[in-house]
Amino acid sequence: MIKLCQWDITGSCNLNCIYCREKSTSKLGHLTTAEMFGIVDQFAETKIKSVTISGGEPLTLKTLPQIFKYLRDRVDIISLTTNATLISPNNVKYIKNYCDNVQVSIDGYCADIHDSLRGTGSFDKTIRGIKLLLNNDINVSTRLTICDQNIKSVAKYIEFVHGLGIKSVHLRRVIPAGNFSGKNLISCGSLYEAYKSAFTTGKKLGTKVGSIDYFSIIEFDEEKRNLIEKEITRRPKQLIGGCSIGIDTIYIAQDGKVLFCPYLPIYCGDAIKEHLSEIWEKAEMFKINRSLRWNLKGKCSVCRFKMACGGCPAHAFLTTGDITESDGGCWINETVQ
Repeated sequence: MIKLCQWDITGSCNLNCIYCREKSTSKLGHLTTAEMFGIVDQFAETKIKSVTISGGEPLTLKTLPQIFKYLRDRVDIISLTTNATLISPNNVKYIKNYCDNVQVSIDGYCADIHDSLRGTGSFDKTIRGIKLLLNNDINVSTRLTICDQNIKSVAKYIEFVHGLGIKSVHLRRVIPAGNFSGKNLISCGSLYEAYKSAFTTGKKLGTKVGSIDYFSIIEFDEEKRNLIEKEITRRPKQLIGGCSIGIDTIYIAQDGKVLFCPYLPIYCGDAIKEHLSEIWEKAEMFKINRSLRWNLKGKCSVCRFKMACGGCPAHAFLTTGDITESDGGCWINETVQ
């Protein structure tokens, strides 16, 4: 059953981040409003409970209030992912009315770091947008993409975000896709130190730290690790976490195509021409991911946490050409200095 859909509602963006998974947004548009309404109707028909609206930059879409209003009556949870540079007194009103939470991308604790990744002047605009959201009592979290420019200042980042009054931070490493294709990867040792710093600082300040790099949660979130240990004992051969694509999550691109995931854009279907329920049942890539944990190679194949993690299939494929290979960013079962 599909529980969550990430929907890149537009390819248009006012920024061009150096690590963006899209090489260029200049030719990426969006569907018509009628087509978008049709997709939302499918959410209701398939009983999808939660939809995350992202892009591109969703706030560049002039019809976004209409889409939010239509969504509100058909799903339980609406989340918005934004760079927050376009937040204004006008649009913050409909964001408050329709969105349950907003995740804002900030890539550093200061303008020098953030702007080096996202463009001059973007930091100040983002912080201004965050303050508008917070002043309107909107639930805000932040997202940091760990890369060379910010990997040594993660603790300062957590402290900065905490100082803004934000209690939840999401981190993930940069993935070698789009603008970052062919670039140097972060070593598992460096990633270990970054996540250790993040979780330690978050615990000290009372800031919740989360990540889609599940191995970091297993390593540094003691409460969740204990729960995972119990589930492994109770259900040793069943999936209990990790990549959820094709398991309970689906991704729709700005043109209505259903792709494996934002970082591994392998075609699975077309939500304009097919129903999501049909795509969900028939897509070969979804079938592959549903059985992937039993077919992993290398260190992930023997890891006791593979049913709770299994690494990132996109990272494995993009770095080795084989989706069943181990995730090179994980330090579990490695000697980390």
